[in-house]
Amino acid sequence: MWTSWIAACSLAAAVTYPSLTGAAVTYPSLAGAATDTTDVHDARAQAIVDKFTTTQLLGQMTQIDINDVMNVTTQTLNEDAVRAYAKQHVGSYFNSFFAGSRGGKYGWTATEFRGVIKRVQEIAMEENGGHPIIYGLDSVHGANYVDGAVMFPQQINMGASFNPGLVYQAGRITARDTAAAGISWIFGPIMEISYNPLWARTFETFSEDPYMTSVMADAIVRGLQSYNQTAACMKHFIGYSKTDKGHDRDNTIISDYDLLNYHLPPFKAAVDAGVMTAMETYTSINGQPVIASSRILNDLLRSDLGFDGLLVTDYAEINNLRDWHRVAKTYEDAVALSLMHTSTDMSMVPNDADFIGHAQKMLEKHPEQEARLRASVKRIVKTKLQLGLYENPVPGKEYISMVGNDDDVHVALTMARESIVLLKNADNVLPLPKKASVFLTGHSADDVGNQCGGWSKSWQGYSGNVMFPHGVSVRQGFEGLVGNSSFTYFNGLQVNGSISDADLATAVKHASEHQYTVAVIGEGSYTEKPGDIDNLELPAGQVRYIEALRATNTTVIVVLFGGRPRLLGSIPANSMAIINGMLACELGGQAMAEIIYGEVNPSGRMPITYPKDPANVAIPYNHLVTTRCASDNCRMEFEFGAGLSYTQFNYSGLSLDTTRLTSASATVTAKVTVANTGNRAGNETVMLFVIQPFRSISVPEMKLLKKFKKIELQAGESMDVSFTLTTDDVSVYDPQIGKGLKRVFEDSDYVVAIKPDTWCDVYNNITHPLCAQFSIDTSGAAAATPVQAIVDGAPITTSDEVAAVNSGELQV
Repeated sequence: MWTSWIAACSLAAAVTYPSLTGAAVTYPSLAGAATDTTDVHDARAQAIVDKFTTTQLLGQMTQIDINDVMNVTTQTLNEDAVRAYAKQHVGSYFNSFFAGSRGGKYGWTATEFRGVIKRVQEIAMEENGGHPIIYGLDSVHGANYVDGAVMFPQQINMGASFNPGLVYQAGRITARDTAAAGISWIFGPIMEISYNPLWARTFETFSEDPYMTSVMADAIVRGLQSYNQTAACMKHFIGYSKTDKGHDRDNTIISDYDLLNYHLPPFKAAVDAGVMTAMETYTSINGQPVIASSRILNDLLRSDLGFDGLLVTDYAEINNLRDWHRVAKTYEDAVALSLMHTSTDMSMVPNDADFIGHAQKMLEKHPEQEARLRASVKRIVKTKLQLGLYENPVPGKEYISMVGNDDDVHVALTMARESIVLLKNADNVLPLPKKASVFLTGHSADDVGNQCGGWSKSWQGYSGNVMFPHGVSVRQGFEGLVGNSSFTYFNGLQVNGSISDADLATAVKHASEHQYTVAVIGEGSYTEKPGDIDNLELPAGQVRYIEALRATNTTVIVVLFGGRPRLLGSIPANSMAIINGMLACELGGQAMAEIIYGEVNPSGRMPITYPKDPANVAIPYNHLVTTRCASDNCRMEFEFGAGLSYTQFNYSGLSLDTTRLTSASATVTAKVTVANTGNRAGNETVMLFVIQPFRSISVPEMKLLKKFKKIELQAGESMDVSFTLTTDDVSVYDPQIGKGLKRVFEDSDYVVAIKPDTWCDVYNNITHPLCAQFSIDTSGAAAATPVQAIVDGAPITTSDEVAAVNSGELQV
């Protein structure tokens, strides 16, 4: 178990995560050996690309779905199709062959993957002069397409753990298992913040908070690239999640301020951590498709962020300029629009090589674009060189025996334990005695697939247990912990809420005969467009089922599994306890049983706001102070950071080492004492928020998370927890795209708030003991100006620089 994240790491820097028990572990630079030989790779890539014909260039920029070269009936590689693509110099393949069961199998093992990729590499290198392909796969919560690999909880659970050290470990195991399959390119992680919980990819995000998502971005990118044989891919650049209606791939309306200050920080953290590749988004921003946006993919990504890695499209996104966005009449126009206006390096086509022909026609009309194409292919070839593919086209053989080992299972189980959130525990009904009379029911009580969600063995996931070799359902978790004779299981409820009258009568009878009823409900599996919904409410039949169970006077405990926070209606009023498992995946059932019966003390905290009212679903905790609701101050079911424990933590003694910062380089350290006043050990995530009551640059947020640390305390133990804030922590990005990222802060009053539920009442009298005010006043430093700038991390402090800012000569 690990705690805080070290910010502002250079590409080659190591990162230290102090453990909960005090022993620090230092993780190495991500890019490792590749970083040390960047100049060599650069020169070699340039030499290779200089010899390429334009046909070779365009082939390298083409990515094909492996399903396009498979014989479906025989489940074998169509070598003639591979050879035809190789003659066109196709540079990349991706995907899994399994979209469902094939002959009783749900995926290739690492060895089977390697066999296919090895033959593709052999054919490609025979036909194109020895240039390897690079293979990509969506390993987004473990190597989730590699049969036998352990699948981890989804990213939303990783966020709920508030444990970046565990996230690093999950990334590292994901990298190793993906490499074991001969695959060098990992299409992950998602760097978007959650905005609208209706969105079908909410579970693929870490959080609604930019800072916390940035912390996790750093950790997982470092893990995914720690073996130096796999490239992480930050996606989807940028603004994908900001869907007003919650529908996947909607146009997004985003101001430059919001784009830079809410959506960009996790991507910047990934770039700072050395991420090697990126994927652009399906969406348009303010009506302009990102895949055709010079402003986003040139000015923001390449110039402002300084990202010089490989940029790939999302699935068929260049063709989508015609088929989805409707800004191009033909595919030829679509290819020209994207290539001539962006720095896109590779097209995930994905089912033919027509991209090559369309791009050749563009070159005939615009021969000056050849230099731009060569720059793209240099990035592609350089990535392959960094990964060692020219020397070892099918890496990772030494990792095959490690796939699915017991240590991996333990890490996944630990992540599940630390991510599950206890949201309600009236009268301390939990934990249950192991000899308690329990009725277990619900459509997800014996379904590992519903614990895992989409991207689990297949794009849309599965319902069931058989396809998950490491899986433990809640029912199986109960059996392993208390035995079959200690509880009764029955279920007739379906995911859509339907249940026959006979099954409902049976369930009600069982509930009436048991002191406790544990009902495991929520969603089925989905992702992307097939997961679109118009209403965030749980199916009415699920709500009625809980009401019927409660009417028997049994004590109802509700367990939720799902990828987004569905509105609960009357469920909170009809249950004594609510536990949110989100998508804890394969080991989620065991972790849930351990928490219910008290073997594990829950420590997960909500990484997103859980709404209560359908009118207010898209209001994150850090909304602007001007965001108002008709009643109850935008009441939510559960706030960001919510989460209970089986012990009690008391906070006291908040102090600041200074209350006035007089220079841009000054710092303020907040210290608070946290004590475990309960009777058992527990983990607590200490959170520090900053409030700026008045801000002239833009309307301020209610509060913003700026620091957190997860600690472990024994019963009766206390600990002083300190956080140091800099002016960078209270600064914002000046909303100017294409002019370099500039952060600015104001001479102003600021308030520190400890704990997510602390209300500081900053517009009246600040009397809460967990609130403390400090001010920044740099009027005595250099020249007086209400707004101070930080350019590329360095504060502007000289009088000449300040004068240049004020006169407009220096843009900040």
